[in-house]
Amino acid sequence: MKEYDLVELIKDQDRYKKEGIHEGMFGVIMSDECINGEWYVIFSEFHTGRDIADILVKETDLKVHEHMPPDRIPPYGDK
Repeated sequence: MKEYDLVELIKDQDRYKKEGIHEGMFGVIMSDECINGEWYVIFSEFHTGRDIADILVKETDLKVHEHMPPDRIPPYGDK
């Protein structure tokens, strides 16, 4: 993993839920190194860019994606 990687949270934990994030959410790594097995990740609301949480996440709780999977992109105009 590296800075600016697109990552998916693949494991729920109470401390993540307290910050408003859950399994299946996507974020971006915003640090250039891992700190004690954790990465600083910002999770933002899709299409608005409003930040939901900026939190340290265990590396084992993250999956790197090269691109947002097409089936995870909500259709435009659904509001």
